[in-house]
Amino acid sequence: MDKKTVSTIAYLSRLSLYGENEDKITKDLENIIKFVDQLDQVDTENIEPLASPLEKTAKTRTDNITAKNRKEVFLERSPKSNDDYFLVPRVVE
Repeated sequence: MDKKTVSTIAYLSRLSLYGENEDKITKDLENIIKFVDQLDQVDTENIEPLASPLEKTAKTRTDNITAKNRKEVFLERSPKSNDDYFLVPRVVE
């Protein structure tokens, strides 16, 4: 990772880099790339690929209502409302 590459990445990301930050970011990007390169060493021979991490079955629970319906309280505190909704001034004609 050289400074020209870091400058290009910063430009494409719309980031402003200064001299001292540029050296630190260059070093950080090199460390990130080294870390990701370690994935090449992982043995994935007998592991089936996932199309999505959500292929696993999600845990379910019963849906119990625990809150009280306080619609009337909220509508009473509103400057303007009808039986079901807050009334606001029209913004689109």
